[in-house]
Amino acid sequence: MFVLGFCKFVLNIYCHIVYKIKLIGKENVPEGPAILCANHVNFFDSISLIIFFKRLIRPMAKEELFKGKFMNWFMRQLGAFPVKRGKGDVEAIETAMDVLKNGELLLIFPEGTRNALEEGKKFKKGAALIALMANVPVVPIGIKGNYKLFSKIRINIGKPITLEKYKTGKDYNPREVVELTNVIQNEVVRLRDEE
Repeated sequence: MFVLGFCKFVLNIYCHIVYKIKLIGKENVPEGPAILCANHVNFFDSISLIIFFKRLIRPMAKEELFKGKFMNWFMRQLGAFPVKRGKGDVEAIETAMDVLKNGELLLIFPEGTRNALEEGKKFKKGAALIALMANVPVVPIGIKGNYKLFSKIRINIGKPITLEKYKTGKDYNPREVVELTNVIQNEVVRLRDEE
């Protein structure tokens, strides 16, 4: 925990010197387990969120970021865990479920890669699937900015999307995974574009 706290302290100073980050809606993040779903602009997206919360946020990150001893150590100190993109990564899903069972916050970028929405691609279904399996709310987050030196970054956190209208646990409906994915995407885009 000391290493995590020190990393967050250093990154907090760095991000506030290099970028002008404005975070809106922090109060919308519930106290219990939840999935934070954001659009993906830059590597610093997850760091920009992690530094604003005392609670541990566990990002699901592409496995390529864990290559090399230092990056593997650094990513794991931040609470991140790897996922194989483009595959049904059972181990990553099990880790995500454990994170939520422990009452923690799971961070997922459903685009699967940076700026996929800008290229007309849709959100991947993993976040909605995990939410329905774990029966936890999804907190949509819109990030706007380009992370150039001294640029403005706005992080807009929306109200949780609850799952009362969906089947959850082992009884989740595959069609509802698609429906929830679309709801999450629409809300993230709205928050990203909101002035």
